[in-house]
Amino acid sequence: MKIYKYYLEIKYRILMLLLTWFSVVLVSYCFKELLLFLIIKPNELKYSLFYFIFTDVKEVFSVYITLVLFIGNQFLVYYFLYHLLIFIALGLYKFEYRYLIFIFKTSMFFFFFSVFIYNKLLFPLSWEFFLSFQNFILLKSFILHFEAKLSEYLTFYITFYYICIFYFQTFMVLVLFFDYIRNELEIIKNFRKIFYYSFVIFSTLITPPDVLSQFILSLIIIFSYEMLIFYIIIKKVIKNNFN
Repeated sequence: MKIYKYYLEIKYRILMLLLTWFSVVLVSYCFKELLLFLIIKPNELKYSLFYFIFTDVKEVFSVYITLVLFIGNQFLVYYFLYHLLIFIALGLYKFEYRYLIFIFKTSMFFFFFSVFIYNKLLFPLSWEFFLSFQNFILLKSFILHFEAKLSEYLTFYITFYYICIFYFQTFMVLVLFFDYIRNELEIIKNFRKIFYYSFVIFSTLITPPDVLSQFILSLIIIFSYEMLIFYIIIKKVIKNNFN
């Protein structure tokens, strides 16, 4: 009987996941032009003469389908993790449940933060870097004109997006490490140089190959790292004063 109840619960949760995914895809399709505009917008303001071409009659439609499926999959992943957490919650101790909640919230924070950094900083910088090669410095009379294909632009956006999300999610390891040694400030001090080098390497991997973007992202990550250490110190001082 208990196995049958688990079966029903899993069945209903899968149905809710499918319903959620279908609803998000349907709503996204209704606003497909707006979503496509939001993806193009970071580069549109810098390149006023910029336009897209398509070479197949069904290419624009396939771009819209790819876009709405891309949006729907983002919701599906985190909604699936939420249902998984709720499903196993009754079999966990309180400290285990709280720790999983902490991991889930941390993952969500890095997700939204990475999306913001990606759209506001990384993607425009990468686009500007690659387009800078269309002008010849020595032969000023010779200029390459770039005509972007809409499907290839979306493919580049999605591929770079997943890379950025993956790299930012790896910062959860850093947060979990801090949570594990939050009472050992000496260990954090000894590992500071290693983390700084890791941040620079991370910035080099995720940004376009120019010094400015690597420097800016490194500063942002290092600042976030120092603020996290500051938060741990303040929390420890408050805890010691009240105890």
